[in-house]
Amino acid sequence: MKHPFLRVFTLLMACLLCFGLLACSTPEEPNDQLPDNAPEQDAPGTPDQPDQDPEDQPEDVPEAKVEPDIPKDGVAGEFNVLHYTKDNHDWANPWDEIVPASGMDMAPGDLIGDDIFDRASWLEEEYGITVTCTYVDYSQLSTQLIQIVKTGSTEYQLLDTMGFSAQKLMGQDFFMNIADLPFIDFDHPWWVDSALDELTLGGHVEFAVSDMLLLDKSATMITLYNIDMAKNLELDSFYDDVREFRWTLERMAEYASIALLPDGDDVMDANDIYGIVTNDDPVHMLYGAAGRKFMDKDENGNFYYSYGEDDSFTVMMDILNTIMYADFTWNSHVNPEAPVFAEGGALFTFDKLKRCMLLRDMVDDYGILPLPMYNEEQEKYYGPVSNHHDSMFAVINTNQNNQETIGAALELLSYFSYYEIYSDFYEVVIQNRGTRDAESKEMLSIIFENRSYDMGLVYDPLSLMDKVLRITATHSDGVVSQWEGFGSKRDETINRLNELLDNYN
Repeated sequence: MKHPFLRVFTLLMACLLCFGLLACSTPEEPNDQLPDNAPEQDAPGTPDQPDQDPEDQPEDVPEAKVEPDIPKDGVAGEFNVLHYTKDNHDWANPWDEIVPASGMDMAPGDLIGDDIFDRASWLEEEYGITVTCTYVDYSQLSTQLIQIVKTGSTEYQLLDTMGFSAQKLMGQDFFMNIADLPFIDFDHPWWVDSALDELTLGGHVEFAVSDMLLLDKSATMITLYNIDMAKNLELDSFYDDVREFRWTLERMAEYASIALLPDGDDVMDANDIYGIVTNDDPVHMLYGAAGRKFMDKDENGNFYYSYGEDDSFTVMMDILNTIMYADFTWNSHVNPEAPVFAEGGALFTFDKLKRCMLLRDMVDDYGILPLPMYNEEQEKYYGPVSNHHDSMFAVINTNQNNQETIGAALELLSYFSYYEIYSDFYEVVIQNRGTRDAESKEMLSIIFENRSYDMGLVYDPLSLMDKVLRITATHSDGVVSQWEGFGSKRDETINRLNELLDNYN
């Protein structure tokens, strides 16, 4: 069976070899360096070593660099983004993904900030499109958007918000269909297919995700492990487990049980060493990593609750019993005085990728793994994206006369990021500032290749997701009774969501 991450890892290694060339790039024209998740540029069929046996050649034929077909005349204009923020901005938004926080007066002086500065400069110099960004607290975003639409203001062209806030704005005729904009081509590799597949309402793409953004990557859930502790315990096969598709809930539980080390006082508390320390967020994410969704679409494109169907309750209880309720797991939602992963308090933790930004001073080395699969019958890994920390964008519908500029800006910013920024995202933000072993780059390519979205996490007026999380606080086995307690409200939620589809069909 051929798995896509093997091709991506090959490309990542090729990218590392040519990383030194990036410093020579200029904002006038994106250079030829590929990011770690981009296609190679060698001529199709050209072997790395001409005398190699044909049977030893890679199965995948390298792809040529893709460029958007956008004229440099006729698309000039303003591209102003209204972007959400939260309290504790550095943790919520560790990167300013549209323009540097300082604006466009001068480059910030860090590699990613400089890349984003160069991207906006290149777009203005080559196409006459100026990019700006205004931050608004997420709690005020919908109020401001309603006012913009009500008054017909064209001050902002794009809304950038997190998935959790998107449900308040869906289906209200606030946004254009991104699919109908000039120059937009969802077949280009910089568009995130899983987001398009899961979030599209009928044929109307209100919200989308592309490589223009950074926060969707930083909000992707990962497994972190303590490399030094694993070596001391003679547990050194994690990466091979992932490559050979043995990295499952049960395998993780085996390792975590070995790591559990009581301090001998007969009281299990934050002074002991655990297999896993986490909060309750992984309940959603491990369910998604099992290839399950809370909502799915039927053959007619209508949404339904897939949670409650087939083996979903069995999968959820297996996640709870195998990982979340196990003696080797410390749940900081249940017991806030938790052992600290960064201080050697546990072998594993689950978190969003941006957690790496807080681990720069960790004494032990740490590595990155995907979330474990449900079992070995699963054919791929999944990288669920947290809907409380991600970003997705929508085009505000008051800009009917500005469609050429908007479509060109979205394609070009995404194109530039795909080829120019993501090699740096891997190499500097992740590798040098965060995890310190080279194989974690391979793991990241697997995670990003398989990012996944779930409309059930985005559209959730019942707060079902929070209630599913809270079940971990009581170590309850009442998954079925909890679900049945929603009664007819489940049908009302689905009917309301599918009514939104009718608005666009």
